[in-house]
Amino acid sequence: MIDIEKVKTEFDNYTSKYDKNITSINRKYYHSYRVMEQSIKIAESINLSREDIELASLIGLLHDVARFEQWMRYETFSDRKSIDHGDFGVEILLENDFIRDFIKDNQYDEIIKIAIKNHNKYKIEEGLNEKELLHSKIIRDADKIDIFYEGAEDFFWNTVEEKREIENSLISEDYFEEFMSRNTICRKPNQTKLDSIVAMIAFIFDLNFNYSKKVIYENSYINKILDKFDYKDKATKEQIGTIRKIASDYLKESL
Repeated sequence: MIDIEKVKTEFDNYTSKYDKNITSINRKYYHSYRVMEQSIKIAESINLSREDIELASLIGLLHDVARFEQWMRYETFSDRKSIDHGDFGVEILLENDFIRDFIKDNQYDEIIKIAIKNHNKYKIEEGLNEKELLHSKIIRDADKIDIFYEGAEDFFWNTVEEKREIENSLISEDYFEEFMSRNTICRKPNQTKLDSIVAMIAFIFDLNFNYSKKVIYENSYINKILDKFDYKDKATKEQIGTIRKIASDYLKESL
C-alpha cells in the first residue's frame, strides 16, 4: 500500500524551498492538491481498488512536480517557451532516485512515470498496457477538471488589458472548425487570445470519464468562463453561442 500522508509530507518538503509568496508558485501548489483530490474521486467513481486509488492519488499530487522549477528557471508555465513540464517532471523524479522519497516500493515506477509524462501531451502515447493507460487517463481528466475550475474562478485573465484583448479578439477559422467537429485542438504559435480559450474548452472532447464531464457541467465552468467577456465582434458572439451549446450538449450526454 502507498502511504499517502508520507507522499504529502515529502511533497510539502520539496515545495518548501520555493517561495509561495510568488503567486504562480502558490497557485501550482494548491492546484497539485486539488488534482490529487479529483484523481481520487475519478478512481472511486469507476470502483477501482484501494491500491489504484492510492496510486492515482500519488500521481495526482506529483503530476506537476516540475512546475516549480520551471517557473524559477524560466518565469513561465508555457512549455513552448521553456521546457515540457511532463517530461521534466519525470526527469526530476528520476534524478538521484528522488521518487524513492515518495514511495519506497518500485513496482509502480513505470506507471507513475508514464502517467506524468503523458498528462500534458496532446494525445496519450500508443503502446501502453492497461494499467498505464488507465492512470494516464485519470490524471489527464483530473488536471483538466482543475484547469476549468481555475478558469471559472478567476485564476486567469485578471487584468483589464487581458480582458480587453480577448474581447476584441477573433476565433481562427481552423480552431472553430475543429471545435465544431468535436475535436481537441492542437495549439499553434500564432493563435489569437480567444483561440486559446476555445482550445481550452475543447479539452472536454478528451475527457475519459463520466464523472469528469458531470463535474464540469454541474459547476457551469464553461459558462462562467465564457461569461467573463463582452465580445465586440458580432460574428464572434455568434460563434461563442455555438461553442457554448455544443459544449453543454456534449457534457449533458454523461448525465
